[in-house]
Amino acid sequence: MPFLFLFSLCVVQVGSVVNDQLALNHAAQVAARAISLADIEQSSAQQVDVTAIERTINLRQIQVDATLDDRFAQIELRFDHDVNLPIIGNFVDDVSLHASATMPRQLATSD
Repeated sequence: MPFLFLFSLCVVQVGSVVNDQLALNHAAQVAARAISLADIEQSSAQQVDVTAIERTINLRQIQVDATLDDRFAQIELRFDHDVNLPIIGNFVDDVSLHASATMPRQLATSD
């Protein structure tokens, strides 16, 4: 019975980490799309990304790195998932999650 209980806690923790990774991947795609469509400079890309991420997912303390050039918009996200379940949290360190996305710039051109 104790083994079954410990196994159940492990499954819950793995499910939580996988859920956060999927949310982080989605947020990276949304943020990359937001800056690829916006007519902004590199200095504003970070703030546009943070706003898009906050509207998309409820993870906090995400580190955002946005790169914007004439052809591509790229974003990299990092998030430290706290392992805070009883018993499991004592044996496992926090998990560092990463996600990135690159989109071509789609700026409107005026002729």
